[in-house]
Amino acid sequence: MSPANFLYPDTLIIIFAREPVYGRVKTRLIPALGKQGATELYQRFLDYAIHQHTTNQRGINSLNLSPVNVCITPESRDSFFLEMEGSDRFMCSRQQGDELGSRMYNALEAALQNYSKAILIGTDCPFLTPDDIQQAITALDNHDVVFSPASDGGYVLIGVNKLITELFEAIDWGTQRVMAQTRNVMKTHGLSWRELSEKNDIDIKSDLKYLMEHDEFKDII
Repeated sequence: MSPANFLYPDTLIIIFAREPVYGRVKTRLIPALGKQGATELYQRFLDYAIHQHTTNQRGINSLNLSPVNVCITPESRDSFFLEMEGSDRFMCSRQQGDELGSRMYNALEAALQNYSKAILIGTDCPFLTPDDIQQAITALDNHDVVFSPASDGGYVLIGVNKLITELFEAIDWGTQRVMAQTRNVMKTHGLSWRELSEKNDIDIKSDLKYLMEHDEFKDII
């Protein structure tokens, strides 16, 4: 798409994703949903995230928010994503790094080489809307970093216009300490940040109840 098609062409939205291989996605939900159910749920989350953030949600005469890069794990097949219906709506790249923190840092750093702002999200929070993304983009006009915290102590969105490696080092990923540790890093290094509304992500059995609040996923319960 041409930059003229976007409301915020200076921002890249990055969606971290992986190919929905049977038994290898949403593994913490397998005890509740089985391998087939967990894989199907991930596929639905993936489709929903890509549709939400690459499709005009604001009316026929409105612009899409920003360019989107679906950043996939090394073991995923590029062709799976590029052959998706409407794949011309997004770019596709591969995650670089040995662990989550380095992969996130590398994706954001690469984005900032060509864009003024970068927003990174996953596929585990179907409650993130284009309005949330727009709030994150505009928050970066006055802050170095923006987050949408998760109810489990992590975060479901990070946006940056300035990047330091310490944001992604010595963080206990996957624990309730992630957001607190990240706040300490920002205080230590003098970064300004804004936190948007807290969201629920869907990782374990007890999280499934939150899907009752989402019209697209009520049938899971």
